[in-house]
Amino acid sequence: MIDSRTRILGLIGHPLGHSLSPHLHNYYLNKIELNYVYLAFDIKPGELKVALKGLKALNFRGANITIPYKEDIIDYLDEIDDMAAKIGAVNTVVNEKGKLYGYNTDAPGFIQMLEDEGGFEIKGKRVLIIGAGGASRAVGFALCQSGIEEITLLNRTKEKAKLLVQIWKKYYPEVKFEYMELKSCDLTEIVPGINLIVDTTPVGMSPKIDVEPVIPAEYLHSEHFVVDLVYNPLETTLIKAARSKGARTLNGLGMLLYQGIEAFKLWTGYKPEAGEIGRNILIGEMDNEPDCNTGELKK
Repeated sequence: MIDSRTRILGLIGHPLGHSLSPHLHNYYLNKIELNYVYLAFDIKPGELKVALKGLKALNFRGANITIPYKEDIIDYLDEIDDMAAKIGAVNTVVNEKGKLYGYNTDAPGFIQMLEDEGGFEIKGKRVLIIGAGGASRAVGFALCQSGIEEITLLNRTKEKAKLLVQIWKKYYPEVKFEYMELKSCDLTEIVPGINLIVDTTPVGMSPKIDVEPVIPAEYLHSEHFVVDLVYNPLETTLIKAARSKGARTLNGLGMLLYQGIEAFKLWTGYKPEAGEIGRNILIGEMDNEPDCNTGELKK
């Protein structure tokens, strides 16, 4: 029941039409019987500063921050935690007595997915990360903090990969780093000795699902662990290619779930169990999202 004591949580980004976060958080709020409501706020470019003033004025408890504001929001916060500062991106804001604190739950969410769902032991392993955007930054920092031995970064432009590697090196000089341009590198030399492959790019994301995977099946083998952060569709062409070679795989749905749970704990003090229920809530809502062309529900 919503009453005069109900606290507000929200999602800030643009656009937000297909976000699954409201379904996930309201499910857990109802399950634990907390007097909160989670809403989506589509904030147009140029209005982020005003939106955060409103968040304070209306005494919101907090918000998730998504594309395109994860980096821009840092300028308008009172404090950010150490990991968010290193990554240079904030995806969770907590309002404590009128002060806004920023966190990055993408990084711990990725690690929890990898360890809990994948059973992957990070320490001492070699990882290949594809893409040098915001998700790549969070994944790289999370892996470095968890004891990865070596990171090879592939990106469409070598210069952007170089800049990101320089940031990682600043904080984790003990980790071995390499960076290469995706189109000009020799995958036959890079991929075979890799333990973990993480694709942080949108290649294969709906609606463009019938595309060649970034790493073709011919380079993959059964000892690889392959993670594609895309979760719509649940099986991208990369995941299918990896499975055809007997490799273990994960899509990005687990990261979405675990980063949300970490944010939920920051706001409420409760950390709900993820389990199959949380995943099924997200998958169910994916099945029911409106068709982009007609607006009709898919089922």
